[in-house]
Amino acid sequence: MTTLRQLFDQRARDGRRLGLDDAIAIVVPLCVDVKARHDRGEAILLHPSCIVVGQPGLARYEPSLAGAPSAPHDRAVVAPELQRTMQPGNARASVFSIGAILYEAVTGTHIGPGMRHPKEVDPSLPDALEVLLSKALVGDPTHRPDDLGALAQAMHHIAPMKSIPPPDADVSRLDKGSDFELDVKFSMLPPHEIESRGSAPPPSIPRGANVPVIDRTAPRALDATTQLAQLKQRLEADPRPRYVVHKDRMDHGPFTAVELLQQIASHQFVGTDGLRDELSGQSNNIAEWEEFAPFAESAKLTREIAVEKKEVQKAARAELRGGIVKYIVGGLVFVGLLSGGLLWMLTRKGSRTEGATVVDDPSALDLTTDGGLSAKKKLGGGGGGGGGGGKGGGAFSYGMSYEAALASNNQEISMGGPQGGPDLSNAQLSAPMRNATFISGCGAPDDMKVTVRVAVKMGRAAGVTVITNPPSPGVAACIDRHVRGLGWPAHPKMDFITTSY
Repeated sequence: MTTLRQLFDQRARDGRRLGLDDAIAIVVPLCVDVKARHDRGEAILLHPSCIVVGQPGLARYEPSLAGAPSAPHDRAVVAPELQRTMQPGNARASVFSIGAILYEAVTGTHIGPGMRHPKEVDPSLPDALEVLLSKALVGDPTHRPDDLGALAQAMHHIAPMKSIPPPDADVSRLDKGSDFELDVKFSMLPPHEIESRGSAPPPSIPRGANVPVIDRTAPRALDATTQLAQLKQRLEADPRPRYVVHKDRMDHGPFTAVELLQQIASHQFVGTDGLRDELSGQSNNIAEWEEFAPFAESAKLTREIAVEKKEVQKAARAELRGGIVKYIVGGLVFVGLLSGGLLWMLTRKGSRTEGATVVDDPSALDLTTDGGLSAKKKLGGGGGGGGGGGKGGGAFSYGMSYEAALASNNQEISMGGPQGGPDLSNAQLSAPMRNATFISGCGAPDDMKVTVRVAVKMGRAAGVTVITNPPSPGVAACIDRHVRGLGWPAHPKMDFITTSY
């Protein structure tokens, strides 16, 4: 026993649709069977998983498989007025379900937001099919027909040679009855001037004409961006205000598809907010709607990127402030040492010797005989080599560390004498570090934070410290080796740069 849902799923796996002829051969006898049950007073919740198909003309409703559907595509088939309760309905509800089944059979997709006209999927389908579907798929039951016999007769006329003839019925009862008047403005199909199209058969093709064969079973591969753009275009083709968003215990809307997508893009609505389609009656969180979930996810990623950028900018500002404070403190210390040295020199008597240098402390002042006073500027403290440290772990492998270079930076300043050329500019210092491909080339994962501190002198890295978080000595050593191979403009003074990735 094969259900219609199993048949749909098998065709989907094969990349094929059921097709118009096979679909009409199934839905016409199904209409006849369901009409007879309603005439006997039965209420039915119709969906593909409770329909059994066999040979053409043998499709029927199977009560033993009845019940609330679990598959999302089965739920989409249920009439809007039954969506909340999932209780059996009358003939008017069954007209909607059979229309939805016919739509899925010929297009390979279920009804819902962004659904396309059947002729967009297969241009060879007759206009009369779209006219019939627009009538059956009216969301408002007060404007939807309820005559399953007339529906079966109209379907049979579309492909008379492919289905068993149903009992005679007046197809005009699809447009107006004693308790309804058809209004296709409430149809699930997007607005389209299908009402003006006739139900005449397509023009005949002369015998012997050379007709190109189109392979409609081979889907064309589309990239994700193109698919999203096409989905947006289909959604925005429907200008009806049909979407209501439930947020903060309030209903907002109804919105058109364009307005809803704008609200999602501007972060007014997020994936966890509820969304109800007033035409189909379906209600789920935005993230659970197949048609709107990609846009909600894209907006979420945008928010996360913005937060990450703010954190990076915040860290950069904090590091800049810390560097400024260090330079100010260092400058004050240097001025203090220089002032103390001058005072010591002026107050000390008999200690100046022509042609000799008096050194009291290697880190203090040098007195020379050239008529001037010189002093060595020593930045930082501590001595030579030593590994990089700090939060996240650091390493260097092939020479002096940044800290050791900083500590050994002795710059001679002569009062009244030449001061040397200017330091390298920020642009000159940062240029060799801008290409960060060596970070990933050394095996650093995307979520690893890397800080590289470099002391530059005479165009080469005089000292390097690499800090990784989480710690990775191998990655740090690889980056250390790469940085030591970089080149800068040659300059005798030592400059310092810190870069974070």
